[in-house]
Amino acid sequence: MLKIISLTLLLTASATIAAAQDHKLTTADFVGTWNIEAMSHQIALVIEPVDATHVTATMMMPMGPDMLLKGELVDRTISLIGVKDPAEAAPAASSTEGHVATPAAPPANAKPITVTLLEDGTISGEMMTTRGPVKWTGEKLKTKKKG
Repeated sequence: MLKIISLTLLLTASATIAAAQDHKLTTADFVGTWNIEAMSHQIALVIEPVDATHVTATMMMPMGPDMLLKGELVDRTISLIGVKDPAEAAPAASSTEGHVATPAAPPANAKPITVTLLEDGTISGEMMTTRGPVKWTGEKLKTKKKG
C-alpha cells in the first residue's frame, strides 16, 4: 500500500513539473505595470501586448523623459529596443506654453533592455547605462479590485 501511495505522489509531482515546463509564455504573461529597482532608483515599466510574441513598452524614469520601446519575446525573455517618436520629427512650436516633452529615443547603437520573467512571478533584467551594464529586478504593481 505504501508503495502505491509513493508511486502516485511521484507521478503527480512529475506531471505537475512537466505541465509547468510545458507552459509556453506569451506576452500576456508580461503585460502590466512593473516597478523596477535599478541603481537605487524606482523606474516604471509598462508593457502592452501587440501579439503573442511582440510588445510595446514605456519606461518611465523619475528624472528623465519617458522612453518608448518595442520588443520580442523569446523563451522567457523580452528584448526591448528604443523606438524613435514620430513627434520628434515635427517642427518645434514657437511657444513652450502647454508643451509636453516628447519621449526620448535611445541612439541607434543602443543595447537592448532585457526582461526575464522568473518562476516566482517577478522579473529581472539588464540595461546598458553610461557606466556599463546594470542588472535590476522588478515586481508587478498590484491593482485594487473594484467593488
